[in-house]
Amino acid sequence: MGKIDKPLKYDANHIIGTYELKRNTKCEILDVLLHSKGKLEDKYVDYIEEHRVSLEKKGDYWNEEELKMNFLAHIFYCVEFYEEDKIDIFYERTMSWEKNGVKEKVVCDCLIAKPFGVYEPQIPYFFLQEFKKQKQNEDAEGQMLLAMLIAQQMNNNRNPVYGSYLQGKNWVFTTIHDKNYCVSRQYDATLTNDLYQIIFILRKLKQVILEDLI
Repeated sequence: MGKIDKPLKYDANHIIGTYELKRNTKCEILDVLLHSKGKLEDKYVDYIEEHRVSLEKKGDYWNEEELKMNFLAHIFYCVEFYEEDKIDIFYERTMSWEKNGVKEKVVCDCLIAKPFGVYEPQIPYFFLQEFKKQKQNEDAEGQMLLAMLIAQQMNNNRNPVYGSYLQGKNWVFTTIHDKNYCVSRQYDATLTNDLYQIIFILRKLKQVILEDLI
């Protein structure tokens, strides 16, 4: 294993090398999500189009919090992610571990998890990390990947962990299972077909969580 000599959360390549992951663009677990199909209900068509146009016009100028409030929250509304006592959405939660004598922590922009008590993430399933416009040196993929690895160790159940990182309008979906780290193509949320597919992918993820992971 290579020597760890810099903060892992800022460098996806360093994390991949340090933990001897295999980065692939095709794998069965991820493909199940990417090939999901669906039909957007009439009640969401005009709603999501309004926010797609807003992203197209203003998204390049939003900071992280504005992206959450002006766009991500509306995506999750259309996905209908919440399931009482089973799935909840959490923001700005810190996860940490000590691995090979090195302490690391990462702030998760957004995570989907089984809740504990009233409102505390217990078993994380999905991480979403945003590119921070005001911090050009940060690595959204690296922060997401570190959170996924911490969750993999914390869950300790050999189930896959799911993720996505955003750079502006572009979404990339990921999975990690054992040492296999899989990465999708980019989905452009300003394009209607890609935006719908993002919603269908997230709906499929909810189904997978409810049927296979809980």
